[in-house]
Formats: sequence, structure tokens, C-alpha cells
Amino acid sequence: MKKVVLLIFVLLLLLACSKSKDETLEEIDPFIYRSGVLEDGETLANALMDEGLDNGMVYKLVNKLDSLYDLRHAHPNDSFTVKLDSFNIIHELSFKPNQIHNYRIIRDTSDVFYSQIDTLKLVKETSVVEGEIESSLWQAMSDEGIDAATIVMFTQIFQWDIDFFIDPQKGDKFHIVYEKNMDTDGNFVKAGNILAAKYSSKNYNDIAYRYTNKKNEIRYYDNKGICIQKAFLKSPLNYKRISSYFGNRYHPITKKVRFHNGVDYAASYGTPVEASADGTVIHRGWKGGHPTVNGQKGGYGKTIIVRHGNGYKTLYGHLSSYGKYKVGNRVKQHDVVGYVGSTGLSTGNHLHYTIYHRNKAINPLKLKNVSGPPVPKNEMEKFLSSIQSLQRYFISGATTDSNK
Repeated sequence: MKKVVLLIFVLLLLLACSKSKDETLEEIDPFIYRSGVLEDGETLANALMDEGLDNGMVYKLVNKLDSLYDLRHAHPNDSFTVKLDSFNIIHELSFKPNQIHNYRIIRDTSDVFYSQIDTLKLVKETSVVEGEIESSLWQAMSDEGIDAATIVMFTQIFQWDIDFFIDPQKGDKFHIVYEKNMDTDGNFVKAGNILAAKYSSKNYNDIAYRYTNKKNEIRYYDNKGICIQKAFLKSPLNYKRISSYFGNRYHPITKKVRFHNGVDYAASYGTPVEASADGTVIHRGWKGGHPTVNGQKGGYGKTIIVRHGNGYKTLYGHLSSYGKYKVGNRVKQHDVVGYVGSTGLSTGNHLHYTIYHRNKAINPLKLKNVSGPPVPKNEMEKFLSSIQSLQRYFISGATTDSNK
């Protein structure tokens, strides 16, 4: 009997050892992984070759990946991982240009490479946040946990009525209903759409609602279906300050009091200048306007002029260089027509901006802007129904986060 018990014990011990050995073997990964991120100006091919990988194999993999994801869109800090065996042979290349997609080139057992895209599953949530400005809108919204992309979208919604570089004051309030894309563990991945937004100040108080019409055009409207978007931007660039206003002024170069028919926006060299409204480029080149002073060639220097509807024109002067649009080309609002410089009669980097109506210069800061097309009458019922669920978020005390 004792021999039988001893035999059973030995057998159980052998089985346990065998199982432990099998588990250990399963835990050992025979592959080597090398990971990295792209540096500024670096290509994926160069990054992989810096890892000591075979040039021919690198280009084969990169070309295969390029057919899956256009590597011209690669940016610094995009990450990559290569899976190698002990002979330094690549078995897999993974490239992640963002948190959501992982592009993979995989070698199968027949030494044939195939491609695969892994997509992170996202859960969409609706977040409602409100706050008050103490120092700046950016700081106030950041303090409430709002991401940078959503802050930019917020300013773009109201940019026709509010110049966020000079208008916001301490005590102004914001209220925003927006989507957040989360992973299955509840971590924030990326911003979604702004469904509704409100900005309240001494001179402005309105709510903008997102609506997609039957033509699949997405715009923001107030609760009466009037478009928040206007014909002209409040300002055509991101600037530091207004260095000269519309009206009589003492010119620092001519040393004379002259009428200044526009607004000068001081900005860093190379700052993009956008078309403030849809139109057609009618001038691209050097533009006069002032006499030569102290040997300097006068005028607005490199200049773009765009003709708009209803007798309006806009002039963008002292540019360092032009955008891609030439005379006769159509431009849309926000298209880049040039870059800030100091050409012509200028003492520093700035944009001279003039709006003309029927060839008469008018003050851009006092322009009576015109709203875009309203919600079509035959869609008003649908529009009002779509914003009804959003309006409850703007009742006092409605700030909350909720799953959509």
C-alpha cells in the first residue's frame, strides 16, 4: 500500500514539474523588439536603418507600409516597433501615427508580407463644461480639463463676432457641450464634435448649435436658425497686437500725419494670413500707395487683393511671401493667401489689412458683418427638434458628464 501511495506521489510530482516547464516555455518570447519615435525631419526608413537593420529589407517594408499609410503625413513623435528574431530578421513592422490606428506589416511562415490595420475601439461620451475667464480663455478652459483641439474649435465657432486676441475680459463666461472619444478603460483619446457652445460677455451673449442640413453642410446656428458664421472673419490672422488703427496717424517713416485706411496687425514673421471671406484673387504683387522715403521703395510691398461679393474687396499688405493662389483663382474663407512680413514702407513685421466697399476704404473693426445662409424654412422643424435635447444643458446647474 505504501508503495502505491509513493508511486502516485511521484507521478503527481512529475506531472506538476512538466506543467511548470510547459508554462515557462510558453512565457518565453523568442523575438526581440525595438521601438522608437520619429525625430524632427527624420523619415521612417532612416529611423529603422539607425537601428542597424538591413537597408534592402527596410525599404521593402517601408514601401509596403506606404501603400497602407501615406508616410508623407508622418510627423515627429510618431512611434514604430520592429519585431526581430535572433538572426536580426524582421518579422513585423508596426507604425502608430496616432493613438487610434496601428499599421502593421507582418511576415507569414511563407516569407510573404501582408498588411493589417488595428483600430482602437472608442466609446463616445458627451461632456458639458462651463467656466469663467480669470486671465485668458485658453487658461480658463484648460483649467476645466478641456483639451487643446476643443478650445481651438470653440474659438473658431465664434470667431466672426469675437476677436479672441483682444475681446475676452475677466468675468466672461463660456459653456460648452462636446463629444469626447474614450478608450474602453475610460481614458481620453481625442476630441469629438462641439454640439453646442455659449459665450457670454458684456457685448455678446449667444448659443451656437451644430446642425447638418440636407446638403450635408455642417454649420452653427442660434436658436432661431440664424447662421453664426459671417461673411468676413473678425481678423485674418493670429496676431500679437494691433499696432495701428484706422484713421489719421503720425507715420513713423514719412514723419507726417497721414490717413491710415486700414488696420495694422503686429505678428511674427511668417504668420499665415487667411482670406477673410470667399472671393477671387485680383492682385498678387508689389502694391504702391506711399512715396519713396530715404531710398526705400514705398507702398504696401508684397500684396494680395481679393474681390468678394456685393462690392467688397480686401487688401493684405507687407507680406513676406504669397500663398499658392494666383490672380483669377477662387479662394475660400480661411485659405492662406500669404505670410506676414515687412516689405514695402514698413518698420517691422505686420499685416496691413484694408476692407473696401465700392472702392471706399472702411474700418475693418467696425464692419457690419452679414450672417451666412440661415436654416432653410423647410428644415426648421427638424432643426428645432435636433437642438431641443441640447438646450437643457444651458439651464442653470446643468453642468455634468454623461454617456451618449
